[in-house]
Amino acid sequence: MTNINPERRQQPRKKLTTRLLWHVTCVSLALLILTLMVTFWQTYPAAKRDVVTQLQSEVAVKLQANQIHLQGVERQGELLAREFLARYQAFNDDPKLQDDFYDWFEETSPGVWRLQEAFFTSVQRGEHLFKGMSVFVGPQKQPLNDELRARLVISVRTLNELGPAWQELVTNTHLSLPENALAMYSTEQAWGRLAAADLVMTDYSTLRSTLQSENPERQPNWTGLYKDHSAGYWTITYQRPVDLNGKHLVNASFDVSLAQLTRDLSRTVDENIESYVLNAQGALVASSTFSAELSEQRDTLTPENYDDPLYQKIAARLVDHSSNIEQEVWDDIDEDYLVLVQHLGTPEWWYFSIYPKALITNQALYLPYVIAFVGSLLVTAVLLTMAYFVQRQVSRPLTQLAATAALMTEKNYQAIEEQKISRAGMYGEVAQVLQAFRVMAQRFVKANAELEQRVDERTQELHQANRKLDELVHIDGLTGLLNRRAFQTDLAEAIATANNHCYFVMADIDDFKPFNDNYGHEAGDRALVAFATAFQKLPNSRSYRYGGEEFAMLLQAESLAQAEQQLEQLRTRIHQLGIEHKFGRRLGGVLTISFGITQIKQSEPPSELIQRADKNMYRAKQAGGDEIIS
Repeated sequence: MTNINPERRQQPRKKLTTRLLWHVTCVSLALLILTLMVTFWQTYPAAKRDVVTQLQSEVAVKLQANQIHLQGVERQGELLAREFLARYQAFNDDPKLQDDFYDWFEETSPGVWRLQEAFFTSVQRGEHLFKGMSVFVGPQKQPLNDELRARLVISVRTLNELGPAWQELVTNTHLSLPENALAMYSTEQAWGRLAAADLVMTDYSTLRSTLQSENPERQPNWTGLYKDHSAGYWTITYQRPVDLNGKHLVNASFDVSLAQLTRDLSRTVDENIESYVLNAQGALVASSTFSAELSEQRDTLTPENYDDPLYQKIAARLVDHSSNIEQEVWDDIDEDYLVLVQHLGTPEWWYFSIYPKALITNQALYLPYVIAFVGSLLVTAVLLTMAYFVQRQVSRPLTQLAATAALMTEKNYQAIEEQKISRAGMYGEVAQVLQAFRVMAQRFVKANAELEQRVDERTQELHQANRKLDELVHIDGLTGLLNRRAFQTDLAEAIATANNHCYFVMADIDDFKPFNDNYGHEAGDRALVAFATAFQKLPNSRSYRYGGEEFAMLLQAESLAQAEQQLEQLRTRIHQLGIEHKFGRRLGGVLTISFGITQIKQSEPPSELIQRADKNMYRAKQAGGDEIIS
C-alpha cells in the first residue's frame, strides 16, 4: 500500500478551520469598529457641548472682572475730566500760571518744551510735592500762548493730585492736548523726558481719534493695542475729550498696558486654549498668543500688519457682522479650531476663546477607547473558546476525511472500501461522506478509463490552441504587425542565413511627439495603425513594430537600389494617407516617416546591424525627415 503524507491529509482541514476562524475574527472586528464609530459620533456632540459650556463659564468669570476693571477706568476718566475742567475754569486767568510755566518747564530743543526732570524724581514747589510727573510739548504750528501755557500747568497740578490714586487701576494717567502736548503721571518712567523731539502725536491714530475733525460726536473711546515706542511697551488707551465752549482743551486718558490686559483677559485655565480681544474695527486689543518681539515699526495690530491667519479670519468676519454678534460659537471658521465669541459691551470689544478641535476629539474618543479595550478582550475570549470547539468538533472529523481524500488521490480504492464506519462513529455526517467515498471508489475505475481517453483528446486540442496562442504572442496588439519578440527571433535567423539580397530597415515617424501633444493620443494610435497597414502591403518584406513610433523591416531585394525603390513606394503611399500634421518641422503639413537601410551581413552581431540602420535613419531625420538614407 502506498504511504500517505499526513501533512497532505491535514491540508483541507487547515484551510477550512483557518478560514472559519478568520471570518469570525473579521466579522467581530467589523462589528467592534462599527460600534466604536457609532459611539464616537454620539459622544462628539456631547463633548463639544461640554467644551462650550466650560468656555462660557470661564469667559463669564473673566469678563465680569474685566468689565468691572474697564468700567472703573471709564468712571475715573469722567472724574479726571471733571476735575481738570473745574480747575481750568477757576484758574485759567491766574497770572501766576505763566510764572509757574517758565519756572517748571525748560526748552530742551528749539520749539520743544519739557517739564523739568525734578518733577519726576521729587521736587517741592510751594505747598505741593511733585513726583512722577513729566510733560512733553512737541513742535507747534504757532508759538505757545498764555492760554496754552496755563492749560499745561493746570494739567500738571491736576495729575499730580489725582494720579497717585489710580496707580493700581491703570498703567499711566495723562492729559493729552490737541496742540501736540501730553502731561503724564507715571511712577515707572518720565515719558515726557523720553519722547523724541520731532514727535507729532496728532499724526498717530491714538490722539488723532480725539480731535474734533475726527470725532465730531465727542465720544470717549478705547484704542486698539498699539506700541508706545517712547515708553517701550504695548498698551491700549482710554480717552475722554474735554471741550469748553466748542474748544477742545484736553483728553482725560489712561493707559492699560498689555500686561494688565493679559492678566485680566488672556489668562486661560487650559494652556491649550488661546484667546483674542478685538474691537469693532478688527484691531487686536489683547491676545494670549501675542509676542513681545513684534516689529518696532508697528503702532497698532490690525489684520494688515499682524500675520496670524486665524486672527485675520476672525477679524474679517467680525468687521462684516459686528452689529449682529453677541454670543456665538463658530465651528466653521477654521478646520482645526472651535471659536467661542462673546460681546463685552464696555468697551465695544469682542472676546474670542480658541479651542483646538483635536482636544474635543480626544474627549469624544475616551468612551470608544474603553469600549475598544473591553471589546478586544471579549473578542479574544470568544475566539479562544471557538478555537477549542472547532478543534474538537470540526478539525478531528476533517482529519478523517482528509485521510480518505488522500487515498482517493493516490487511487488506493481498496483501502477506502476496507475503512470502517466505526472509526468515525461519533461524527454521523462524516460516516455518510465516507460511505459516499466507497461508492465513488467502485465507480471510479470505470470512469477513470473514460476520463483518460478524454484527457488525451483534450491534450491534442490544447496543443493546437497553444500553437495559435504562440502566434498571438508575436503580434503587436495595436498595429497588427509582428512585435519586438518576433523581430528578435527573425533577425537572428536572417543574420544566420544572410545573402546579398537581404536588407534591414529602421523607420521612425517624423515629429510624432508634437503630433501626439496637439492631436491627442487617440489620433496618434490611428496614425500608427494606418502606417502599419501601409508597411504590410509592401511585397517581399516582413514588418515589425520596434517600439513607440519606430518600425523595423526585413526586406528582400536584388540590389540596394531596388530596395530603396521599394521603400520609395512605401514613402509615397504614406504621403497619400494625407494625415494632417501642422505642428511638424516640415512645410508639407502631413505626417511623414524617415528610413535608414543597410545590407545584412552574415554572422554579424545584431547590435551592430541595428546600430548601422539606426544611424542611417537618424541621418535621414537630421536632413529634415521624410528621407531614405543608406
